Parts: sequence; C-alpha cells; structure tokens
Amino acid sequence: MKGVSGAGKSTLMNLLAMANDDYEGTITVDSMDYREIEEKSFHDKVAFIYQDVFLFEDTIRNNISLYKEISDEQMEYAVKVCGLEPIIEDKGGMNERLRENGKNLSGGQRQRISIARAIAKNAEILFVDEGTSSLNEELGREIEKVFLSLNNTVIAISHRFYEGVTDRYDYVIELKNGLVNRYPAKEYFDEVITW
Repeated sequence: MKGVSGAGKSTLMNLLAMANDDYEGTITVDSMDYREIEEKSFHDKVAFIYQDVFLFEDTIRNNISLYKEISDEQMEYAVKVCGLEPIIEDKGGMNERLRENGKNLSGGQRQRISIARAIAKNAEILFVDEGTSSLNEELGREIEKVFLSLNNTVIAISHRFYEGVTDRYDYVIELKNGLVNRYPAKEYFDEVITW
C-alpha cells in the first residue's frame, strides 16, 4: 500500500487485519462478511509485523514462537532469513532471556525478532506495516525478498522501494484523495521510476 501520511493506509490495514471492527459498510472476502468470520479462526491464519514491536521478558525462542509449538526446522529457517543468527550467537543462544520489551536489543534487532515471529508462524496472510523500516538497506532488501518468496499472501505498507524487489508484488494499492486505486505493481513502479 502506498499513500502520503494520513491517507488511511494503517486504518485500511487495521480493518483488513480485523483489528478494528468499528466501521460502517461491509468488508467481504470470498463473498463472506468479515463480521461473520470467527476472530480466533482468522487470527490462527494471519501474522503481523509492525514498526512497534512488543517483546516479552522471556527467552528469544518464546518471543519468536509466542509459546506455540513450532518445529525446529521452521524456527531455524525464520532465524536464518531474518539475519538473527549472529545476534542469537552473541546473546548466548535461543534460551537467552530478553529484558522487558527487549531493552537489551537495538531497534533493528527487535524488528528482526518480529519478522522471525511472523515467518515462524507460517501464516496464510502476512500483514506488514513498515516491516523493514528499522533495518539497513541491505538487510531490508533481503527481508523483502523473503516476504515475496513465501507461499502466502503478503499485504504490506512501506515507504521504502527496493529496485528489482518491491516491483515483484502483484499489486500496489494507492490511497490518494480519499480514493483506493489498484495498479499492477510492475507497471506502477515503472511509471514512478521514470518520473
């Protein structure tokens, strides 16, 4: 999703993520009204990556798994693709305890745990709100590639453009002047880049 600050990107994301049910009108998916979808069923199939990450005063493993059973293979994959291996090694392993809300980590490290959390869940739909904003350009590009390689639906808000990567999304939803417009991503970014 693209749009200037205040255009409604986060509001739309929150509506799609069932984080806000105080709205007028109807939202449907596969002809089913959102209000008829059981919230637990929905949340079992989605994962979220936000700019503001909340971490528990617990182990790195529990902060990634959110106390759910996740295979070692899936956990290792999530840790690897998010560039967490050096951090975990530096901290003494997956069972290292984090301080309250990850105060012993940098913003970028906290962001990587949030991304690993979403990838480890292996959800059908991944909501990403500025998911790479705290990462350097190189790692942000690699994480964006990971999002695009996953076998699930990714709905992302970003102010960053990674040439040769971001344009691989299927569509760009642009919020402009109170309207929601949809464009094929390749065409949209080709036009924006040539301006």
